[in-house]
Amino acid sequence: MSFSALAALAVFTATITLIATGKMCRSVAALLGASILMAFSVIPAEKAVSYIDFNTIGLLMGMMIIVGILSRTGVFQYIAVKTVKATGGRVHLTFAAVIFVTALLSAFLDNVTTVLLVSPVVISLVDLIDVNPVPFLMGEAFASNIGGTATLIGDPPNIIIGSFANFSFMDFILNLTPVSLLVLGVICVWLLYHFRAELGGPAPSAERIAQVDEKKLIRDRPLMYRAVAAMSLVLAGFGVHHMLHLPVSVVALLGAALLLAVVPVNGDEVIHKDIEWPTIIFFVSLFIIVGALRETGVITMVSGIFSSIFEGHPLLAVLAVLWFSGLVCSFVNNVAFAATFVFVARDMSLSMQMPAAPLFWALALGACLGGNGTFLGSAANVIVADMAEKSGNRISFRSFMKTGLKVVLISLTVASVYVIIRWGGSF
Repeated sequence: MSFSALAALAVFTATITLIATGKMCRSVAALLGASILMAFSVIPAEKAVSYIDFNTIGLLMGMMIIVGILSRTGVFQYIAVKTVKATGGRVHLTFAAVIFVTALLSAFLDNVTTVLLVSPVVISLVDLIDVNPVPFLMGEAFASNIGGTATLIGDPPNIIIGSFANFSFMDFILNLTPVSLLVLGVICVWLLYHFRAELGGPAPSAERIAQVDEKKLIRDRPLMYRAVAAMSLVLAGFGVHHMLHLPVSVVALLGAALLLAVVPVNGDEVIHKDIEWPTIIFFVSLFIIVGALRETGVITMVSGIFSSIFEGHPLLAVLAVLWFSGLVCSFVNNVAFAATFVFVARDMSLSMQMPAAPLFWALALGACLGGNGTFLGSAANVIVADMAEKSGNRISFRSFMKTGLKVVLISLTVASVYVIIRWGGSF
């Protein structure tokens, strides 16, 4: 291993350690790590910029602006009250509803957009039924990553893999939707057990819920109608962006800019307050750090080692890709990992003379499900953590990881059984 590779690995490890121990906030730790790598030319600054996924950054900024304006109208509180009335305020049923609605949305929206939409609703909802919001927010993050596994457009790694392997939308429905539903059901049951103490409180009285008039919660109807229209157009744009040859970031930013131009709010104030700048800095820095791992060959070298180990054992190779991807993507951003590992999966299929499709499906499952392990695995996790902290409910790196890694292990175990049944006879 070269000195540059060792340096990149050391900085990455140190960054994770600083974040995990809470000795430094994640945006500062990531920014420090990225700056050190560029200052010592482990990754030249001009190369570092090329590794920043501006599509993700633009999508985050656009959706944060739209959701920020929507939150001013009271629509999220309105939805929360309607949800609580539908479930009768029963905590376990409400928790399960949040899990499945989040997963369903995430299958057809990217998971970042989903948590940006759902988190304000969840925060309002748990405030109404007076329970600990942390299990709901963590469950929402887990569900967004699991639901995003099901379709081509649900999670950015799937978009990367589908484009590289030439998989269609229906290919994902046929191959990944069944296992995603299975994993979601198992994880929902496990989370209800895992959070049984936090979810065991008494439900609010039906009389108190019935007395709440949700219509009065809408503070600005004209603003709400414009913001909902903008959101609807953006979501429609997400569905046809490939036909328009526009990245989703452009669709989101255009919708946000048009909304700011037609609503009677201070645009500078919205941009300043509603864009989570620490989150943006964290992701920019993380892309640079992972870019250094890719640039110095660390990720490719590690994957090359295990691919040679499973030479002649195709089913074991598929399971190895599943577990390796899942465990690595608990600590490495799954978008950057998928963009690198598609080439490894292709090379493995050629060298082992085996079908490439099972390797790509295993990669998609591992990258998406593994994103639940820590804050570093998926953008959705960071968004949920930031919104939780903003509402006064901090989720530490350690507490998220303690539950998230268990979710990953259970998910990968269920996925392994599916892989064996689905593709075990293909070799």
